[in-house]
Amino acid sequence: MLALLFSSCVKNLEQEGVYTESAVIGRVMERNSQQPVAGIQVSLVCNNDILDATATDRDGTFSLMFTAERQADGCYVLVYADSLYVGCVANVPKGSFGHKEYDLGVLYVTGPGLPSVHTDAISTDAVTATSVTLTGIVDDDQRSAIVGRGFAYSTLQYPTLADGSVSVGGTLGDFTATVTGLQPGTTYYVRAYATNGVGTAYGEQQTFTTPNGLPTVQTFADVTLTGSGTAQCGGTVTGDGGFAVTARGVCWSVSPEPTISNLHSNDGSGTGSFVSTITGLQPSTTYYVRAYATNTNGTVYGEQRTVATPSGLPTVTTTTATNITSTSAVCGGNVTADGGYTVTQRGVCYSTTPNPTTGGMHTTDGSGTGSFVSNLTGLTAGTTYYYRAYATNAMGTVYGEERTMNTN
Repeated sequence: MLALLFSSCVKNLEQEGVYTESAVIGRVMERNSQQPVAGIQVSLVCNNDILDATATDRDGTFSLMFTAERQADGCYVLVYADSLYVGCVANVPKGSFGHKEYDLGVLYVTGPGLPSVHTDAISTDAVTATSVTLTGIVDDDQRSAIVGRGFAYSTLQYPTLADGSVSVGGTLGDFTATVTGLQPGTTYYVRAYATNGVGTAYGEQQTFTTPNGLPTVQTFADVTLTGSGTAQCGGTVTGDGGFAVTARGVCWSVSPEPTISNLHSNDGSGTGSFVSTITGLQPSTTYYVRAYATNTNGTVYGEQRTVATPSGLPTVTTTTATNITSTSAVCGGNVTADGGYTVTQRGVCYSTTPNPTTGGMHTTDGSGTGSFVSNLTGLTAGTTYYYRAYATNAMGTVYGEERTMNTN
């Protein structure tokens, strides 16, 4: 019988290291944290057919089975995306079949991340002495809901929520906030921020400087003398710096750059032009004058002007004596200017010695400016006399030309 001639045999391929069914293994980890991801779905796909599917263990490992007949189709492992993670794909090489298992190694998925936030550049129009308007945008929450957003600001670089901050409601998209209570004349740094379940992210750092908040003022070009020890000037407050101007006027001094600690006028408040009266000026003195304006942030000054006061003394000339007798003569003078102060006395002084003054013999012939006539009496016959006109005001006494005459 034929059956007696042959016997069957089965070769154990597994003992030879060849397997008809192989396992694809690997491990799923989160890229940023480098931590294993448990419970995420993994499938082995060949020609759009799912051959095997599972979920990762607590340590992120998985094992998927496939057989020889599907090897030629080309396979890949698909790690599915979910609400927290972005999945990935890994090809299974054709040479992987025939082994008990093929290790794909670590497959990385991307988990939730810090949100993406940007800080817009700050225009000068958005800045005042004490406030600023800021804008920013949250353009991606990185798969974790936004729970807070706003701006952090400080006088130091790279501000955080531990510094000054202002919050703005909402999640994704543009947002705006106005920060108040800033200090004038100060440089600030600002960053937009956004917070999600992962943490807080900051946008680009922007910087701005608040104006000093001081007013601006100009001094009138001319200082005009108006009388005895007085002058007139003024100025224009062209801006209040964002704060009400509470005082304005001019200040003056015999030293350059006068301030309100020197003599000064007070000519109202607010912006606009004003006229100031300068008083107490001394004769023959140069004064420095400039306008000022004050608000809550301080006092500023306009351009410096100068004015020189005259001596303040009158001017007088002596007329030649006539009608000379042995005991009398007629002369006089002309007060041509009062020096800015009223001439209270005028006349002629005379003596037998040069340079007569009002401390000796003299006449009194009224007051004010203009010509006057003096009658000299009590003269001694046959004598040479020296005489000159004089004029007196609050600043003192001046004398005209000295002349001489001989009595008969």
